[in-house]
Amino acid sequence: MQKIFFKSKDGLKLCGVWHFLDKPTTKAVVLAHGMTVDKNEEGIIIELAELLKDNGFAVFRFDFRGHGESEGKSVDTTITGEITDVEGAIKEVKRREYKDIGLLGASVGGGIAALYTEKNQKELKCLCLWNPALNYDHTFLNPITPWLKDRHKSMMHDLKTKGWTTVGSSKKVYGKKMFDEMAEFKPYKALKNISIPTVIIHGTNDRYVSYEDSKNYAQNLNNGKLMTIEGAEHGFHEPKQYSDKAKQETLKFFLKYL
Repeated sequence: MQKIFFKSKDGLKLCGVWHFLDKPTTKAVVLAHGMTVDKNEEGIIIELAELLKDNGFAVFRFDFRGHGESEGKSVDTTITGEITDVEGAIKEVKRREYKDIGLLGASVGGGIAALYTEKNQKELKCLCLWNPALNYDHTFLNPITPWLKDRHKSMMHDLKTKGWTTVGSSKKVYGKKMFDEMAEFKPYKALKNISIPTVIIHGTNDRYVSYEDSKNYAQNLNNGKLMTIEGAEHGFHEPKQYSDKAKQETLKFFLKYL
């Protein structure tokens, strides 16, 4: 592994980690994490990166602005800013002359990946979405899943009175601009305009992001499908059978389309 720093087009220094092969390849996969976490995703993203590397892919995982080791504060994070960060990560990969690039986005990073791909399909060969937040209204603004449902009123009150709120058990702080942009952006609509091969991998017991949303919006895909993992929670962390299934299905997808 090699840690590097690269710049977003608006000047922030972002941190990424390369998992390089010991032989030449044109194939690389970029991994975009979810909200409140970082490029490690509690370890599962590192495991996925190593699995992909062992099967012939260079892998680049990075921290969004205001997360992990990247510059910025989470309170200043926006949807627009995170799309810009994906753009910077893809640029870093292309700078190293990888030509066949796949993108994976997890949770909120999945919605960001869909929004990026809609406008930049020529940069990618394929797209993989893990339990993606495709409808910000259902996940954050008027939540239908247990994760934020109980805290919704207090979060909206904080945003109105303080201009920021905490999200999740990490108590990471996000600002009003992030939530304002969530009302504007519709990742599920972006799926209709994506023609490259796409897979959505989602667990039926997700208490954070609606599995039913993925099931419904997968019908918007022009060239893709939904891969259901029965019984899996958000992030596929435990038990190990779920994370193994998610990683193996992801590997099969990239082996087929990259």
